[in-house]
Amino acid sequence: MNFDRSTVYYFVMVIFISFTFSISLKSMAVEVPLTPELQQLFPTASHTNQEDKDLSIIPVYQLGKLAGYAFKTAEIFPVRGYGGKPIDIMIGLTSQGIYTGFVVIDHYEPIFIKGAGPQKLNKYMAQLIKVSASNNIYISDDNKKELNGKGKSTYIDGITSATVTTNAINKTITKSARAVARAKQLAGYAPLSNTIPKVVKFEKLTLQQLVETGLIKHWSIYKQQIDSAKMDKKMGYPSQPVSVDNAIPLIEIYLAYFSHPIVAKNILSKSAYQTWINKYKKDEEYLLILGKGKWQQKKLSPKLSLKQRNTEIIRKAFEYNNPDKDIAQRHGKWDEVSLLRIPTVANFNPLDRIKLTFNATTQVKLVDIHQLPTEYFTTDNSQVIDEIALWNQLWEQRKDEIALLLLGLVLLLILFLNQHFFVLNPDNFHKIRIAYLLFTITFIGYYAQGQLSIVNVLTFQHLMMEGASLDPFLLDPMISILWCFVLVSLIFFGRGLFCGWLCPFGALQEITGIFATKFKIKKWKVSAKWHNHLQKLKYLILVIIVGSSSFSLTIGATLAEIEPFKTSITLYFIREWQFVIYAVILLIMATKIHKFYCRYLCPLGAFFALLGAFPIFNWLTRRAECGTPCQKCRVNCEIDAISKQGGVDMKECIQCLECVVINSSPTLCATEIVAIRKKRRRERSIEIVCE
Repeated sequence: MNFDRSTVYYFVMVIFISFTFSISLKSMAVEVPLTPELQQLFPTASHTNQEDKDLSIIPVYQLGKLAGYAFKTAEIFPVRGYGGKPIDIMIGLTSQGIYTGFVVIDHYEPIFIKGAGPQKLNKYMAQLIKVSASNNIYISDDNKKELNGKGKSTYIDGITSATVTTNAINKTITKSARAVARAKQLAGYAPLSNTIPKVVKFEKLTLQQLVETGLIKHWSIYKQQIDSAKMDKKMGYPSQPVSVDNAIPLIEIYLAYFSHPIVAKNILSKSAYQTWINKYKKDEEYLLILGKGKWQQKKLSPKLSLKQRNTEIIRKAFEYNNPDKDIAQRHGKWDEVSLLRIPTVANFNPLDRIKLTFNATTQVKLVDIHQLPTEYFTTDNSQVIDEIALWNQLWEQRKDEIALLLLGLVLLLILFLNQHFFVLNPDNFHKIRIAYLLFTITFIGYYAQGQLSIVNVLTFQHLMMEGASLDPFLLDPMISILWCFVLVSLIFFGRGLFCGWLCPFGALQEITGIFATKFKIKKWKVSAKWHNHLQKLKYLILVIIVGSSSFSLTIGATLAEIEPFKTSITLYFIREWQFVIYAVILLIMATKIHKFYCRYLCPLGAFFALLGAFPIFNWLTRRAECGTPCQKCRVNCEIDAISKQGGVDMKECIQCLECVVINSSPTLCATEIVAIRKKRRRERSIEIVCE
């Protein structure tokens, strides 16, 4: 066939136009308009494309030039805040590793949910715009403000009463940004390691032989280990090996480093291996979990935590052609086959040791360590730096406050254990009590932000439901110490140690009532009938809040606004007018009805009342004459916790110790006065007889 010059020319033009058109279509296919969040992070950008849908790492372009990346912290490095759930923030990062902006996607931090909270949170994060992701973020003080922007540290203004949340935000932002910067090899960033499998001669190995090489970890878990963990005092981690001779494992887990050709080629059939070669990404890592046995009829992998460098390994499910069928034919039946993809952003290093934790329950955790053999890998360098846990850093920063709080708790314990001595002088005891209430308000409440809340209970409830770590409770040392102290005190003394002495808002009500008495403001006496009805209200409120939180933590946190703690203590009454008016009304009510909120509305008080209804110790002095005929203590009990029969209702008693003061006083206790008079009459009778 003969072609003239014009035919060849047209043929070439058709090919060129077709090629150009296909490229244009391809470009149009990947270009995506900016969402409002991306437009906020990159105001001058033109479009984006979805490079990694699973991890939400989105490249953003400005007229064909890469402007930077947007990503979500909850997908990269989730950090649980005060609310007990990860704070999810979308971050913009330039190709030079500079922050361009922040958009809050989701959070459960109570202080930032209502009113001006969201604006405060956005203003706080805006301080980091144009800051390098390589810089460590610190809350500034007067001595460090001048260092802002110098070296590798950036000091910014904090948010009053939000130390836990801001530290959690700082960590989730910096760790996520650095992980993305290393994964995308932005300017000044290099991967932590470029360890790769070493090319070795293939050898056919069984599953057990692969375990012997160290490329697969075989972990058998026995019922005896879990039982031992439940009884162990070290938070569920067995401290000593458990004898399991001739015992059948409850669970068997095989963790295989599937990225090594020796492992994949031996585990899969020849055809399945070829499919695998065509599917996997060479810049990512893969782990295979094989499981025998189920934990509470559920899969094992969600209960298995994998960490490197104190950081949870990011992993996503990866599926191709049902590998479990192929594996079952070659290696027996399995209850679970999970192939997991570890993306580049995780900065996984095969030669770092892997900490395996099986979370049987929230309290019971079994731990093992796995390290892949070095002879199967080659590496240029591996820089591994263990980081101090966030809660450890926060405790170190507040060691002076911790010391003062512990001193205050020890003094209170001494007072309670020796209460009959301290009440011998009523005037001195009342001065001690007022001084401690002021300490609770000023230091524990306003300075150290140690106001316990029903929100803490809701957070604990959701952590238990999710089987998650209780680390969020360690983020605030004041809250952690107080909760530990109060929970133990409930067993020994009942709710009174907290409600009567350590609750800042309760103390604020009581001081308000004392001032009202000084100014001779007449108080209202609630009738016994209404008192019995009203004191049940706080239990109903507790049930409603906890029940609603089971479905939604946000709803639970919203209903928890019945607590005035956040308004009056955490935010110093600087809040929206409706919340301030509500808190002020409760304080005004305290001038007319003693501790009105504590007695009738407080869900936290109801929670403590249920837990501390039957304390081991009850040193509140009672006499046979109490109630019959003496009613002195009952009349003077402002909380109305003493019955006409003289008994004390420990669910309602706040242990102000006023009844102990009366019972121990020869001038205040009617029974004591009668006893003294009888003694004097007997002495006089004896004198007359002697004369």
